[in-house]
Amino acid sequence: MRTAREMEKLNCLLCRRESLTPFCTQTSNIPWHLYSPDSARHTQVNFFQCQQCKLIIKDPAVRCNTEQERRHYEKHNNDLSDPGYREHLLRLVNPMVELIKKDAVGLDYGCGPIISIGALFQEQGIRCDSYDPIFFATENLLKQSSYDFITCCEVVEHFKAPEQEFENLAGMLRPSGKLIISTHTPPDFFEDWWYQRDPTHIVFYSDLTFGWIAHKWGFDLAKLDRNLFLLTKQ
Repeated sequence: MRTAREMEKLNCLLCRRESLTPFCTQTSNIPWHLYSPDSARHTQVNFFQCQQCKLIIKDPAVRCNTEQERRHYEKHNNDLSDPGYREHLLRLVNPMVELIKKDAVGLDYGCGPIISIGALFQEQGIRCDSYDPIFFATENLLKQSSYDFITCCEVVEHFKAPEQEFENLAGMLRPSGKLIISTHTPPDFFEDWWYQRDPTHIVFYSDLTFGWIAHKWGFDLAKLDRNLFLLTKQ
């Protein structure tokens, strides 16, 4: 596990500045059994914040491996026949349907183990392809640069290389294309926050972070709900 001094010498995963400072240390309620085997020797998880873009980063030394990630995602109750799950996804889908044309073409980036958001758009007669690096790794979908919209529902907090991910997402959108992101923003009491205890959640974004992202990649930013952000490419 890296010390605070060691982390301060590393570049931020998003803005690449050497501006990481200690944010908090988690010592309890850590699900060590869900992390990589070498995590068993740790007794705490350190978090750091970038003073430039305000991204919060979980210590990269404490991470799941890919197979553990897969098993964790497969536990999720992703069933479109579940009214609660369906309503959760429609919080993202419905605003986008109102903003795009029927002939729009989109991409659900990080769809998980089932086609869900893509299916909901299909119900509206709108084409939305689905990509996931673990479950639906159709790489040719990422080579397009003319998507009208991209959705990221509970995805960006999993990004191991957020700078590259946002660079790719921006590059796949046409001018005036829309990127809609659902993720939880950090509360005042971060140490007690359930979201940061998920072993697959490794970076956390505030409103200020999304403002930095919008400025960096040329988006207009709108906050549609507490945890729902719309970025429109200029």
